[in-house]
Amino acid sequence: MSSNINIGLDHFSSLSGDYGAKMLAPVQEHFPELAEFIMGTVYGDIFKHSTISDDWKEIAIISSLITMGQYDQLALHYVMALSVGITVEQLKGTLLHLTPCVGLPRVISAFNVLLKTLEEVK
Repeated sequence: MSSNINIGLDHFSSLSGDYGAKMLAPVQEHFPELAEFIMGTVYGDIFKHSTISDDWKEIAIISSLITMGQYDQLALHYVMALSVGITVEQLKGTLLHLTPCVGLPRVISAFNVLLKTLEEVK
């Protein structure tokens, strides 16, 4: 395993904990090349850049996922956002701010994912 993959796994684990491990397990089992790309390139390289802090990175990712209507990974990034100090109120404020840009249906879907995620990580 390359050094970037190990660094990426460590960083991913520190941000997402058990929740992330549960989400990553099927990818590692059934599509290991994708898991290596995610850990090596995304978390082992791109996430190492310090131009913006981890909280800004998570808000950018969350906003992008909602804008694209991609909710499958949203819960994981909510967990990561909470782990880097973003509050539930800040997440809700982000959702409110996105409403005029992306539309009410996407924000309601994203809010429902947030509620479900908060129940799961209680």
